[in-house]
Amino acid sequence: MPTEADNAVLQRIKARLDELGLTEAGAAKAAGLGASAIRNIREGKSQSPRLDTVRKLAPTLQVSPEWLAFGVEDEALLKAQAETAASEPGLIPVLGEVAAGRWLEIDEFVDEPLYEPVSVSPDKRWPAEHQYGLVVRGESINKFAHDGDVLVCVSAIPTRYRPKDGDLVIVELRRNAGLLRQRTAKRYLRTEAHIELWPDSDHERWQKPIIIPKGLTPLEFFLEEEGGGIEAEIVAFVVSAVRPVQRWRRP
Repeated sequence: MPTEADNAVLQRIKARLDELGLTEAGAAKAAGLGASAIRNIREGKSQSPRLDTVRKLAPTLQVSPEWLAFGVEDEALLKAQAETAASEPGLIPVLGEVAAGRWLEIDEFVDEPLYEPVSVSPDKRWPAEHQYGLVVRGESINKFAHDGDVLVCVSAIPTRYRPKDGDLVIVELRRNAGLLRQRTAKRYLRTEAHIELWPDSDHERWQKPIIIPKGLTPLEFFLEEEGGGIEAEIVAFVVSAVRPVQRWRRP
């Protein structure tokens, strides 16, 4: 009859078989053991599982030999599994577009998924819930990303972001009491006199920066222009870009 220790090993084997959808015979064969190896242990027809048997079964059951034999996990294996899981691609929502120079009515300027989510590796420096995608439209940042690419962005306010020179930031512009809005991506540059937000482009149309006057917060500011003022806010910063095959999600 199986001993108490054998029963503990068998319980762990059974748990893994159930989780992986394997049979006793299938797992034994995959591990290079006889088809009846696990059954014989369960029925008490063979001696207690030898360490060699446990070592052969462990990879097939996707656990460490230490856990399978004694219920003690291998810390190095746990760390490796955690790192692998953290680096695996996940889905982030795509909440709209960045399009320099294109003003939209407020009812067209939405922050809800209009596209299929994209599969990317999350930036581990920032919480996943604050990461989202924006589709690039136009050529204003063609040195970094092209029309149709997706910028992976991190919301500025909840992450307490403070811009640094060279950062690619997402700027939201508002005029006519917020009825017209524009979302654009710009390179952040601080000078002694003011802050400049530059297009990252070799296109002749996009060679002029937005100037933030000295003394105004870089996260929210007010610009004067002919015909009225523009409220502007840095709402996010960009950590990467991906080039998926985008399919528009119908309303």
